Amino acid sequence: MRKWIATLSFLCCVLTLSAQSSPAAKSRVAEIKEMYSQVAESKKYRKETELPPDEMVIKNDYMAAGAGPIHEEYHYFYSGDFDEDAGADLYEVFFITYKYNVGSLNYYEELLFDDDGTLAFFFQKQDSNETRYYFDKGKLVHSLVKGEECSWRAIDDELLTLHRYASDMVTSFGLLMNRNY
Repeated sequence: MRKWIATLSFLCCVLTLSAQSSPAAKSRVAEIKEMYSQVAESKKYRKETELPPDEMVIKNDYMAAGAGPIHEEYHYFYSGDFDEDAGADLYEVFFITYKYNVGSLNYYEELLFDDDGTLAFFFQKQDSNETRYYFDKGKLVHSLVKGEECSWRAIDDELLTLHRYASDMVTSFGLLMNRNY
C-alpha cells in the first residue's frame, strides 16, 4: 500500500512538473505577468495624473484570542461600466491586495483575476517565504514556493481553499459595490 501511495505521489509530482514546463504553461505565465504589469502601470498612471483610484480600501482592527491585536487592510482594484440590463453601474474587481498579521507574523497577499473573474494569480509573502500560483481557467499551471518545504497533497488542499477564498473575496466586493437599491 505504501509503495502504491509513494508511486502515485511521484507520478503526480512528475506530471505537475512537466505541465509547469510545457509551452502552454510558459505562455500562460507570460500572459499573467503582462496582466500584472498592466495593473501596476494603471495604478502608477492614476497616481501620477492625480486621478481618483478605482480602489476600495477596507481596514479592520480587532483583538484575537491567542494572537493579540490583528490589523487587516484590503485593497480592491476594480473597473466599472454601466449595465444596460440592470440599469445601473456594475463594478468588477480585477486585483486585490490583502495585508494582515497573526500575532507577530506579517502577511501580504495579492490576487489577480482574468476578465471572466476567475483567479489567474495568487501571491503570498511571509518574511522570506513566498508562494506564487499561476492559473489557467482555474487549473494550476505553474507554482513557485520559496523558503519552505511543500508536499503536493498540501498544495492540492491549499488550492481548493484558495479558490473558495478568492470567490469569497470577489463576492464580498460585489456585495459592497454593486448595491442598486
